[in-house]
Amino acid sequence: MGSRPGNDKASRYIAQLEEARCAGRWKDVPELCRKVEKHAPHRRCLTLTARSEAQIAAYSNERPSTTASTASTGLSNIVPPLLTAIDEEGDYVEDAFQATICLGWLHYVLDEPGLAVARLPKDISAVARKMSSKETSLSAWSRVCLIKGAYLKGSSQEKTGSVEEAVSTYGSILPWLSSLNSITTETIQFKMWAEHLLVRTCILSDQSVEAGNIVEPTEALHAYRFWGKYWETIAKSTGTEGMIAARYRRLAWKAYYDTLSTILRRSLPYQAESTFLDASGKTALQRQSDSRLQQRAELKRVETVYEGLLLNETQFPKASESNQEIETWTDAVMHNWRFFCGPTWSDQDLGEGGKEAVSRGVLDILYRAATKTFHSTQVLRHLFTVHASLAEFELSFKAYESYVEIITRGKDRVEKTGEEDAGLDNDDLVLQTSAEAIRLLCRFGSRKEAEKAVSIGNHIERWIEQAQHVKATASDAGSVRSVETALAPRSLAVAYSAVGISQAHWARFTYEADARTGIQTKAVQYLRKSLEPRLGGPNSIEALYALALVLAEMRDIPGAIKVVKRALSPATKGKTFTSADGLLSDGLSTEFGRERKLIPLWHLLALLLTSRSDFTTAEKSCEAAFEQFGDPEILFGKEDEDATYKSEHLNEVNGRNGKNLGIVDQMESFEKGGILQMKMTQLALVEVVEGANTAVDGCDELLALYARLFGDSATEQPKIQPPTTTVPPPKSAVGTIRGSIFRSSKGSVRLPPNNAIARKSSTASSRPSTVATQGTVAPTIQVTDENGSGHANGHHRHLFHHKEDDERGSVRRSPSKLRKRSMNSLHRNSEVDGASEMPQIPGTTTNNTSARNGDSRSKSPGRHARSRASSLSQSIDGHERPLHTIAHNLPPSSEPPPAGHSRQLLKQDTRLPASLSSTDYIAPDPRFSKIEERRQRITLLVGIWIFISGLYRRAEMYEDAQGAVNEALKLAETFEGEVAQQSSTSKAFADSGWGCGKSVEELWADAFSARGELLVAQSLQHEARTDFERAVLHFPDHAKAIVGLSNILLDIYTEAIPLEPAQASGTNAHQLLPSTPTAPNTSSNSKKPHLMSHTPSAENQIPPPELNRLMARDRAFGLLSTLTKLGAGWDYSEAWFALARAYEESGQIEKTKEVLWWCVELEDTHPVRSWKSAAIGGFVL
Repeated sequence: MGSRPGNDKASRYIAQLEEARCAGRWKDVPELCRKVEKHAPHRRCLTLTARSEAQIAAYSNERPSTTASTASTGLSNIVPPLLTAIDEEGDYVEDAFQATICLGWLHYVLDEPGLAVARLPKDISAVARKMSSKETSLSAWSRVCLIKGAYLKGSSQEKTGSVEEAVSTYGSILPWLSSLNSITTETIQFKMWAEHLLVRTCILSDQSVEAGNIVEPTEALHAYRFWGKYWETIAKSTGTEGMIAARYRRLAWKAYYDTLSTILRRSLPYQAESTFLDASGKTALQRQSDSRLQQRAELKRVETVYEGLLLNETQFPKASESNQEIETWTDAVMHNWRFFCGPTWSDQDLGEGGKEAVSRGVLDILYRAATKTFHSTQVLRHLFTVHASLAEFELSFKAYESYVEIITRGKDRVEKTGEEDAGLDNDDLVLQTSAEAIRLLCRFGSRKEAEKAVSIGNHIERWIEQAQHVKATASDAGSVRSVETALAPRSLAVAYSAVGISQAHWARFTYEADARTGIQTKAVQYLRKSLEPRLGGPNSIEALYALALVLAEMRDIPGAIKVVKRALSPATKGKTFTSADGLLSDGLSTEFGRERKLIPLWHLLALLLTSRSDFTTAEKSCEAAFEQFGDPEILFGKEDEDATYKSEHLNEVNGRNGKNLGIVDQMESFEKGGILQMKMTQLALVEVVEGANTAVDGCDELLALYARLFGDSATEQPKIQPPTTTVPPPKSAVGTIRGSIFRSSKGSVRLPPNNAIARKSSTASSRPSTVATQGTVAPTIQVTDENGSGHANGHHRHLFHHKEDDERGSVRRSPSKLRKRSMNSLHRNSEVDGASEMPQIPGTTTNNTSARNGDSRSKSPGRHARSRASSLSQSIDGHERPLHTIAHNLPPSSEPPPAGHSRQLLKQDTRLPASLSSTDYIAPDPRFSKIEERRQRITLLVGIWIFISGLYRRAEMYEDAQGAVNEALKLAETFEGEVAQQSSTSKAFADSGWGCGKSVEELWADAFSARGELLVAQSLQHEARTDFERAVLHFPDHAKAIVGLSNILLDIYTEAIPLEPAQASGTNAHQLLPSTPTAPNTSSNSKKPHLMSHTPSAENQIPPPELNRLMARDRAFGLLSTLTKLGAGWDYSEAWFALARAYEESGQIEKTKEVLWWCVELEDTHPVRSWKSAAIGGFVL
């Protein structure tokens, strides 16, 4: 805005007027206008516009009142002069433009949006381009009028209902706004109107609402990112217009966050703001990972800003109020968390810390949200969920207990007053959350947790009754409505299923033998109730699995088979609302999720068929579990040329792309364990059908499969020296109640303390000579090289005899029976008797060719010798710890942490509770600590070695069996040293922790019991007794050890074996009975039948040898009587048979008959392996 030449005073006043307008000093404007009119009378349009703006500003600041109404009449009188001034102004274009914007503003404040739209320029962006193209730069107030006009027109269009046109108007000015050199140098009024425009643009661009669909996601992100830059430079430090403006700024950030969340949840295309990583030479997966890193970083940045604004501007509520915005915010965070920690995102996509870091960040958000809420059940429910996903079960259930306490008190209050409490979770959410608590307790807990699950189940039953009563009371008609109408069918199905699972799980642990059948019956009733069609989920795979398993344990084999076939039928393909947990999270799905869920069901079907001696069909059932995936490469991935397995972490480090990965690389540890259990069942079936000598051929296949599932890092990683310093514990979050709990995750394993070493040396010295002669040579089982170089221990030829026979040119044995059986035989041999028990494979088979030989059983053994050799180099703890040639023999040491990390990252996400509408979703397992992950893997590997030992023992290959037992013993010894580093108390050795792993003591008991059985097979009962005693000493309720020890004690009683070994000095057996001279081996007829008196007296003098035998019999009876009442032995037929023998030797014939009939009933329905082998997670799928 210039002035006539030579009039310096006029120019100075005009500049002062513009400055006052740009600064919003409207009180100074009238005086300045008077001075401008005096010295520059030709600028009448300018002064008239400025005076009008001052009046409009004064009117806008007044509250609606009579005075304001009178003032509005005065404002209307301004319109004709402004129109005249605009028409007459020909010299100063900017003055006319400013008057036009002022006229539009006038109509806007007078609530005349239609007239405002008509008065303002049709295309603000065109005006901005035209005025900016002139040689002279735009004046400051003209720039304000450009942004102000765009906002006024867009807002007026919104008021008239033309939202789409408003979005276009707002967006049209953004390119001009972006072209400005710096917004920081602009005036206060410019920043204010720019903020108004950007806020409205952000709110209208929100992709999470229907109106936001007008804007493309890419354009919306462009607007939000401009708002973010504006915030960083201007609004963050110089907010405008107090609390109202602050609220709208917060809403803009919320819209930004909701849009990013919608892009994440709907998998919409995401265009990164800038490409900070060179994409040249990268695979599609690597480019996707780079894009996701930026997406996560942007969402985190917006999350931080919005949370800060929300917490700063929100007050703590009264006891009768709730902060709805805070709770809505936590819901949004949790929804995003489920996607980040779900199956579609990996740790690599999330940057430093991976999914664990995301979960920790969510916990911090929830605890901060709790400071702005009063007893929020919503926040407590989320805390329960996220803590459980991190395997922090103690904290998780503290949150749940607080949640239940608040809910219970609230429901009692509602029941008394009849008034709903809006601050409480509704009945459906309460039932779903409690069902998830039962799922966690039953899947990952032990007896104590099973008892707690039953208690929660009782709460669920009471809440259902309460809901029915309250709804009936609140009914307008006054009629009593059923509970099905009071609660959502989805919630009822989940609740009934959870109660049934808790009862079935408790039946395994209860000490009340008489009540067990009743508990199981109640479990069946609730599970069947959850499957009723009226609840909408008659084909829930989870409920059908639990029902089939409990029917199997009740020995209802036909009923269990019927339920399993129903679960395997195509009817379960459809979407159902019932999931394992029950919390809302739509849109998540897992690749081949349904097929993966069906693997335990195929396994259970195989066991059910073996209980009916239908072994052929049972083998086909095992094959079908893998045939449902089609091509074996889908399940196991494409083989590398060197056939060397790597863990997921090593694949990422070495740049291995996802083309070689299979479904097993996405599986959790429980699923991988289930595959190994099925492999062992297949070997057990081969043993039954073709003998143990044939079954042992599959042992190397079993070990190779373990290497494929859990990784073999020995050939890729250099040897890591054990660290010399103790790794400091991770820092805990400040200001949270969970500071140091479950944070300790030691990445190194040091040697056990002196007392532990002494204990091991004393244990080793007491072992039979087969172990003692090994000295310090390790490992015991080694693998021949490709060139056939031999090894010291003679038993090696048995483990790999078919390989060596090939190399020596001798008569070649037939390939493993497991490899000969193609999974296609299910269809080719459908005419075999009993095939009617075999349901058709759900889904379409994509490959019926000979390539199918690469299923879980034949995938590994089909490899060349070097692949087979590497199969024994197992990685017990997967990709976190590099192990050497014989992984399970060496003391583990941790890898150094990856670059940028203070400690090793966990592999798998948590989960945590995410329920969905699809049966294809598999919730991630909790992220257990390293010691718990290692416990689970060692438990599995010890079980594999003991299983292999049993096969070799029954094949009378005792040296190989001894080697396998030695491997199990060394694993137990190594793990004991690691546990000793985690805790200095002996209680830690007896603690099995969470996650269905075994305690150190139970691992020792398993290994000693297996060695005892091996010694019994070699007729070394006294040496076996030493190992059985040792097993019982470690784990008093060990079923196999008790049965083995009891049989030996009963043999001593019947004098089938001498009281003491023939050469006591040559053994290290620890005699628990009094040492006495060996009695002559007389026949059982020479002693008094059924000695009943236990105490020598004047009337009954029993010689010491007979007294010792009597003590042996009574001890066996006591051990067996206790075992058969426990969960570990109530359905263990071997224990009952031994108890029958004890009754018989005691002269209790009626008891003997009763127990023997029970043995017959158990054996009639006894599978080839325990039902628990198909149910690693108990009754929870």
